[in-house]
Amino acid sequence: MRLAFAYVFAFVPMSLKRIIAQRIYKWDIHPSAYIGPSVLTVRHVSMGPGASIGGRNVITNLNELHLGEGANIGSGNLIKGWWDHPTQKLPKRNPSVYLAEHAQIASYHYIDCVDSLELGRHAAIAGFRSTVLTHTVDLMRDKYVAGSVVLGEYAVAMSGCLLLAGTRIPARSVVAAGSVVSTKLTEELTFYRGNPAEAVRPLPERLGFFHRGES
Repeated sequence: MRLAFAYVFAFVPMSLKRIIAQRIYKWDIHPSAYIGPSVLTVRHVSMGPGASIGGRNVITNLNELHLGEGANIGSGNLIKGWWDHPTQKLPKRNPSVYLAEHAQIASYHYIDCVDSLELGRHAAIAGFRSTVLTHTVDLMRDKYVAGSVVLGEYAVAMSGCLLLAGTRIPARSVVAAGSVVSTKLTEELTFYRGNPAEAVRPLPERLGFFHRGES
């Protein structure tokens, strides 16, 4: 029933979506925020001024979806959470997505949200066809484990990247297209590349990408 209603919600006009979201779902949707024809089964959604979710997204089984002012989720993304597992419990996890002000998930990415994905201000999962995995198998203990994935402010992962559970991209850093992030990267203002992603060279602080939104 929840999923069926989510499909109906996806295709009603935004004016009606806003009423349903606020009065029935008890979501916090700013009057200037926009939700396109996308399927959402999320316990709580909050969207700041100018935040937007495009069309053809499927966003399911999240505790929370937060988009700060101007944050954006493009189109065609599959963002799949995990409320419960029938055979194996994963404690101390949070299946949620948090986008700070003007952060962006572009289009046609796959994001596994067994645990949380967090993007800082102006951070981006750019391009298309990147994969974020927030759970994996611990082969030593033969059990599933979960870990959040975090992008610091102004950090960006380009097209076709793979971000594994428990990893981090530092603020004002760039991960090259096709790279695999398998550890917590540490150096800010750095260009990373490869499998596994490693620091290649420092980036200049004056790079325009790191100053978006400044007047």
